Amino acid sequence: MIRELRTNAGALPALLLLLFVLLQLFALPTSSFSNDSYRYDLLAREYAGQSAVVAQRAANADYCAESAKVDLRRSLLLPVATSFPEPDAAALQAGVAACRARLGATVLPPNDPRYLRIFATRPGYPLLAAPAVMLLGGPTALRVTSVLLTGVAGTLVFATLRVVLPLARRRVAAIGQLLCCLCPTGTYGVRPLSEGAALLCLTAGLLAVALCCDGRRPRLWAGGALLVAAYLALGLVRYAELAPLALVTALGSAVLAALRRGRSRAGRGSGAQVGGTVVVGAASLAALAGLVVADAVLHLPSLELSLDDLFSAHFTQPLASDPHARLVVLNLRMWWQWAQSTATAPVLPVALGLAALGLRRAPTPVAAYAVGCAVTGIASVVAHPLAYEADRLMSPIWLSVIVGLPLWLASVNITRRVDEHPPSGRLASTRL
Repeated sequence: MIRELRTNAGALPALLLLLFVLLQLFALPTSSFSNDSYRYDLLAREYAGQSAVVAQRAANADYCAESAKVDLRRSLLLPVATSFPEPDAAALQAGVAACRARLGATVLPPNDPRYLRIFATRPGYPLLAAPAVMLLGGPTALRVTSVLLTGVAGTLVFATLRVVLPLARRRVAAIGQLLCCLCPTGTYGVRPLSEGAALLCLTAGLLAVALCCDGRRPRLWAGGALLVAAYLALGLVRYAELAPLALVTALGSAVLAALRRGRSRAGRGSGAQVGGTVVVGAASLAALAGLVVADAVLHLPSLELSLDDLFSAHFTQPLASDPHARLVVLNLRMWWQWAQSTATAPVLPVALGLAALGLRRAPTPVAAYAVGCAVTGIASVVAHPLAYEADRLMSPIWLSVIVGLPLWLASVNITRRVDEHPPSGRLASTRL
């Protein structure tokens, strides 16, 4: 088995993917089914061909059943007499019946049309889950889809590090794949929410940028096509994350293009590297332009609507007269408390510092894209400064750690051999 892993380049990431999927399938009952999960369940059923009425009744039944399962798991751990020898099954079934009667033929609150439209304009994740809904049921289909998407995202991280570090041992790339599964990207990616689908889009874009920087023309065009597809898919999954990611990537690529052009004129640059940088920048600008056009045609929910949703408890209370001022105040309070809680276990700041050292050795478009992922996570929290959602919304920031930390480990010669004469344009390992 060990010898096969050493000789077969695809065996190690496939084995890690299999282990991850099996582990998450075992943990499937612990995955919460939230109000947002209910929305995706409803949409997935409609995309699978069910009528609006049938899909709504089925989604309501799923939500009530999942709520009962949560209550059952909690009751099994209660040290009270009513929990032994078994919880009252009749009471649990009565709770399900009461839940379904309470919902009736209505959509689970909040059900304001403005709130429902926020989910309707993000069809990517429920579309991916729709084929499995008819086979596994809504909740299981959403969970299995998220697990598979997150697992595949980990393999894309492995492939990215193999492109950026072609001379490194596979264990360096495996570290990146493991980090993708063990960091909050994996924790939140497996939930029945759109995080897993968004993670797959982000990692696909990361691999695309790495291919563009490889220096070989076939990989350049393949990387450019993959980057466009990743941006398009991200727009369908969570279009709000597309703007900061593409903007930071385009700006970083433009800076690099100017620097590389000057070096090329001085006889020290690589035309292939400049070509890759131009492709990355062009694809990012095209993504921004496409988002502007889509907003003009489809009238996508704006930041104003998002703030109204935030400060009206999903349109169940009167709209705030000063949403921007409230956003500033809430951000100041939230980030101050976040800094205080992070100071007790500063894992993220330390990991980001080490990742920054590693990203310095990566091709600049790769580093720019990783920084774009980090900015995307921070921007999501700034737009929704909710302390209980901050870790989930900020999960894209960990992609810079997932890529940068293995690069740093390789640079200090912890997990790879030193290559004294690396090819030009490739990441070299050095002894410290």
